[in-house]
Amino acid sequence: MTRKFVFVALLAVALAVPSLALAQAPNFTGKWIQDMEKSDPAMGGGGGRGPQGPQTIAITQTAADITFERETPNGVQKTVYKLDGSDSVNAGGRGGDVKSNSKWDGAKLVTKYSRTMGEATVEVTETRSLEADGTLVLVTAMKGGPNGDTTRKVVFKKG
Repeated sequence: MTRKFVFVALLAVALAVPSLALAQAPNFTGKWIQDMEKSDPAMGGGGGRGPQGPQTIAITQTAADITFERETPNGVQKTVYKLDGSDSVNAGGRGGDVKSNSKWDGAKLVTKYSRTMGEATVEVTETRSLEADGTLVLVTAMKGGPNGDTTRKVVFKKG
């Protein structure tokens, strides 16, 4: 009787843990506008802005992937990350395609990839999270870049 009870209890916990992990994953879907006051300035100045001011991102999220669409001077840039931990490949501009990997770390989405900048290979980690005030925070950490190791925080509000 005791063994049966312990087995049933362990089975219940094993089934509950994946459900809890899925429940922690936030949904980033929506249109987001950069909050210039709360964002770190862009590398090299410019206050975190491109030539047109704050960046705007449209995000669509499903159980399988998350899609980011950002307006650039050259048109819409679309990036899709798989959410199952497998690799994603997206256009990387002059440096060719970029292979990345995204995983949930609790309520944060962590994406890692490498880029070539000049002669250096830069290791990039992007961490996205929803804050209690409803803002979306993107922290980008770069190791080995032309400016050394850097970290930048960009804050977005729903728009």
